[in-house]
Amino acid sequence: MFPYRQRDTWPQASLWLSNQDRMSERLIRFRFWPWVAVLAAVMAVSVSCGPDINITPDLSISESSAASDAGYKTVDVSASGRWVLSLYYPDGAEPWAGLTSTEGRGSKDGIILSYEENLSSESRSLRVILTTGGQDLAVTFTQSGKSSSEDDPDPDPDPASDPKWLELPALEQNETCRFYWHDMTLQGGKKSRNYSFLWDRENLVAHWVAYPLNESLIGNGSRTDRWGYDPKVPADEQPELYSGYRGGYDRGHQLPSADRLSANPSTFYFTNMTPQIGSGFNQSIWAELEGEVREWARSSDTLYVVTGCVLEGSLGKAYDNLGKEVTVPGGYFKALLWYNHASTMSFGQWSAAGFYFDHRSGASRQLMSIDELESVTGIDFFVNLPSRIGQANADRIEAAKPGSFWN
Repeated sequence: MFPYRQRDTWPQASLWLSNQDRMSERLIRFRFWPWVAVLAAVMAVSVSCGPDINITPDLSISESSAASDAGYKTVDVSASGRWVLSLYYPDGAEPWAGLTSTEGRGSKDGIILSYEENLSSESRSLRVILTTGGQDLAVTFTQSGKSSSEDDPDPDPDPASDPKWLELPALEQNETCRFYWHDMTLQGGKKSRNYSFLWDRENLVAHWVAYPLNESLIGNGSRTDRWGYDPKVPADEQPELYSGYRGGYDRGHQLPSADRLSANPSTFYFTNMTPQIGSGFNQSIWAELEGEVREWARSSDTLYVVTGCVLEGSLGKAYDNLGKEVTVPGGYFKALLWYNHASTMSFGQWSAAGFYFDHRSGASRQLMSIDELESVTGIDFFVNLPSRIGQANADRIEAAKPGSFWN
């Protein structure tokens, strides 16, 4: 038998050589190793040129300042490799904030920076520091101090807490349901209301979302798809829906993405979502009505819209990305109040209509008066209309059967 022995000092080559082939072994190693070096260099280049190589490290925060109340902001990290987040408090101050993620690899959005109520009258600041690739980036976050009016047990009411917007239903808040609203900046820098909603922190849906709509507010077809937590609502009172609902339901917008041009990212807050049947509902009959609503808005000075859901007859539970239960509504509705100063319709410049859908695939939409929709949903719509046109006129508009304009 040919005498073999293993060369332990060269296992990569897996060669078994005879004692008589020492010279051959030297020749093979001389010819082979330069190619191994070339191959290693190519592999190193291929690894170093991965898809993340061109990502420039970046760190951003949704808002750099806040009032004295406890709350949270979101932090976004852009990075190629591993990173670490930390909080720095100047002058050795006691910690008053926290992060849901302090380390990771690659880019990550939606990290929660939560902070405690500031009981002092002095403002305070911290720095969020990103360390990655041998460098540090930082953003500063400042929280206001508590003003003297906040210590007043019976302060003057905030006008914004009871707005007289025409789209608003009656505000019926309790321990479970709270009223919130968002502003937006229009072209030219003017601030305006965006939308408001009644949030149910137990069922994790908004009972309704109310907003004005007209030609200038309608989107141009582009979506930001910037899914994220609503900065107005405590994070632990919202579902997390980056990956949608578990249970086969769509993330159904109450304020459609296409209804907002400049404020499109706000339509992707988790509080604006409800679990909707996709095929045969959200992607068809509901989307068709949303498109019609935009056309009616284009023919108006302003169309006042209330979109909402009915939990009675619930289809059960869906689940968010953390396993929290979300109630699946039994029905959906839209209440619409149309205004055009040049209109010659029967009630002059105003017209109204209600739409209701059972939440099932292929459901038929039901067109009805506002009064009829109030009976179905238990919600008192357009409570500020009488102050604009008088109670008698408002009653007639809400009781009227919708005409051909709405068909």
